[in-house]
Amino acid sequence: MKINSNEAQALQAFNIQKKSSLGSRLTRNKAILLLLVPGIIWYLLFKYLPMLFAGVAFTDYGLKADVHFIGLENFQQLFSSPGFWGALRNTLLLSGYNLIFYFPLPIILALCMNELGHVYMKRIAQFIVYIPHFFSWVVVGSVFVLVLSPSDGVVNHIIQSLGGDPIYFMAAPEWFRKILVGSYVWRDVGYGTIIYIATIATIDVELYDAATVDGAGHWGKLWSITLPCLKGTIATVLLLTVARILKIFEQVLVMTNDNVLSVSEVLDTYAYTEGLLNSNIGYATAISLFTALVSTLLVIGCNVLSKRFLDESIL
Repeated sequence: MKINSNEAQALQAFNIQKKSSLGSRLTRNKAILLLLVPGIIWYLLFKYLPMLFAGVAFTDYGLKADVHFIGLENFQQLFSSPGFWGALRNTLLLSGYNLIFYFPLPIILALCMNELGHVYMKRIAQFIVYIPHFFSWVVVGSVFVLVLSPSDGVVNHIIQSLGGDPIYFMAAPEWFRKILVGSYVWRDVGYGTIIYIATIATIDVELYDAATVDGAGHWGKLWSITLPCLKGTIATVLLLTVARILKIFEQVLVMTNDNVLSVSEVLDTYAYTEGLLNSNIGYATAISLFTALVSTLLVIGCNVLSKRFLDESIL
């Protein structure tokens, strides 16, 4: 099909206008775009650039001056090491506990806060549950050490006032996993709550008005309107939670000690010990590569289940 001169000129003018429009939008929003630069650089340096060195897992890097390709020897050592299986067991247990006890709480808290009639009370409640998310794990660990201290801790004072003996919680293997799960929930439950509250705020009020006219009660609106509208957000948050389910490092590194190492050593701290403290970089890379592979499989599996049961696909 031939294009006459008038059509060609009109098309050229449209393309010029489109390019200028895009350029003007970029120029107008350059301050906002510049805010993305630190995040992009961080992801490139700490997320994508390390992928170039995944091949170290197949070498003896760190043990000898001359690096040699050793194939799957690091992985054979990995799967025959009691330390690895112990770290894997602890990682799966802690991750499973975090998922079971943490994941429903933001949904429940968001639904409860949504029922607060006074806007001022709602903002105070949101601030109280959200502020711990800004604390680093060093601060959170220090808070729990002070609260659970056998000599000066509030919890042990209560136990002694009831006639019990003080408990050294941070050095007791039977208590330590519970402390890790509790501190994780306390620190991050507010972050998930804010996400669900933001989603609830976008639900059309007319849906609730129509349900009221149809005679739906409070629970009817909850099950028929609020929760179905949250399905997409639930699927997204679940996928993000599963994606980082095996990445437990800072919390354990800050709060662990030799007395509870048997129940607190996880894959990332095991890789840290082998790689940085024992200088076995190749072996540590094999641990991290295995962790990344399992995390990827978990994300894919979570997406399949989300599509099947929630009718929401993220990937």
